[in-house]
Amino acid sequence: MKIKFLIMATLCAIGFVTHAQIQKGLTIGGLSLSFGTTDQNSNATRLNSFAINPRIGYFINNNLSLGMEFNYNISKLNGEFYDYFDTNTNSIQSSFGFKEENFGLSPFARYYIHIKENFKFFGQANLTFQINSYKNIDDTGYLYRTDYTFKGFGASLSPGFAFLPSRKWDIELSFPLIGYFNERGTNQDYHFRRTRNIQLVLDNFTPAFGVNFHF
Repeated sequence: MKIKFLIMATLCAIGFVTHAQIQKGLTIGGLSLSFGTTDQNSNATRLNSFAINPRIGYFINNNLSLGMEFNYNISKLNGEFYDYFDTNTNSIQSSFGFKEENFGLSPFARYYIHIKENFKFFGQANLTFQINSYKNIDDTGYLYRTDYTFKGFGASLSPGFAFLPSRKWDIELSFPLIGYFNERGTNQDYHFRRTRNIQLVLDNFTPAFGVNFHF
């Protein structure tokens, strides 16, 4: 945990250095990938996740862009046993984990700060609107459909670094520093389920790697 905290503090501190600009009027288009593995309470229970986020943005001012990301995330929890009531069969069923898929739209604002030639720090703020669907996992690893569908919204703040080999494109590394998400079940039988989560980088360090093109 101390190492993760030092990484977070170092990235944020470096970001307050000055100068150089990405010019107003440029369009940015790109794609980022992120992945993570989190132990859940015991070594036997683990949550694996993968996300892909294409984006497009426009620089409304020097170093400041506004845009939209399109989010797809898939995660799978293995090793957790629990019982639940299946409304399709009107009976108690057992699950050994779940698979979750998220689809969403995420408007963003991003600001770049120059560190040195071809190397920049940036901070990005996102609003997120998404739909989540769940499948349960039986003791053989088989995924079977259930009626768990949730709609939600949230916000996040992500710092990162961008390396520009040329003025036409860049490579970036970022991570979510803090995020908030509110979701509620859309199925009639699950209206009672409503969750609000606040997540810090120390809770689940999931770096994202991306490539952007400037035109």
